[in-house]
Amino acid sequence: MPNSVIPLCVLGLLALSSACYIQNCPRGGKRALPETGIRQCMSCGPRDRGRCFGPSICCGEGLGCLLGSPETAHCVEENYLLTPCQAGGRPCGSEGGRCAASGVCCNSESCVVDSDCLGGIEASDPADNHAGSSAADMLLRLLHVQFERPK
Repeated sequence: MPNSVIPLCVLGLLALSSACYIQNCPRGGKRALPETGIRQCMSCGPRDRGRCFGPSICCGEGLGCLLGSPETAHCVEENYLLTPCQAGGRPCGSEGGRCAASGVCCNSESCVVDSDCLGGIEASDPADNHAGSSAADMLLRLLHVQFERPK
């Protein structure tokens, strides 16, 4: 009996030491190739017209940016997904942001008005393209959109 216990213990230790635990196991198992592609971030906002930029930031062309509103609530789910995502257009700002809406640059924590983002994102509706407006008018529109409720 004691001679059969030792190989069984060694086999058990071997199985435990090479285990792939749920917390650190890559998709597809231990021997899967790492995914290098970056997916598009989750959609959000009224009628899913925006994209999540952070846990409480939802931006979209013609929508503006919603910060901390009920429409951004499910953007928190992005933190629990294993693969990274990238939202928005071209890179902008000094904080590693991306163009989120016309004239707005966002990163995962905040948004700023940035003239580099004017006209850089294609509008889904030509009537929503306000590239010729002043920064103050644009900021007022963004604040107005944030407090509007979807119909």
